[in-house]
Amino acid sequence: MPIRDFIEQGILTGEPAIYESGSYLFRQGERTYYFYLVTSGSVLLEGTAANMDEKIVAPPDFLLGITDLLNDVYSFTALASETTFLIRIDKQELQRAIQLNPSLRLYLIKQMIWEAAHTNTAFE
Repeated sequence: MPIRDFIEQGILTGEPAIYESGSYLFRQGERTYYFYLVTSGSVLLEGTAANMDEKIVAPPDFLLGITDLLNDVYSFTALASETTFLIRIDKQELQRAIQLNPSLRLYLIKQMIWEAAHTNTAFE
């Protein structure tokens, strides 16, 4: 079940956001307050802490920053490479929803594995 389904079912809430090309969603080292679901457009991921040698384009319906769910700061940078429409999800809201829904937990573990494999980040 995609993350959008959890939002549509009311299991998780988020707010729409638009980032223009060249805008940062977040930067490596900034406090982790939100996660971002790309609905259209594209976002480049890069960062020295994540040991990324090249920029990676996040796939559609990917929840950006999920490997930093248990961290206080983002471990990499996310930059809109074109006008990008997203759903911004508050970290505390996501942590609350995870406690209530096992299917959401399983889905997010899969997302964490993808992100960790492509960005060399780690999660606990």
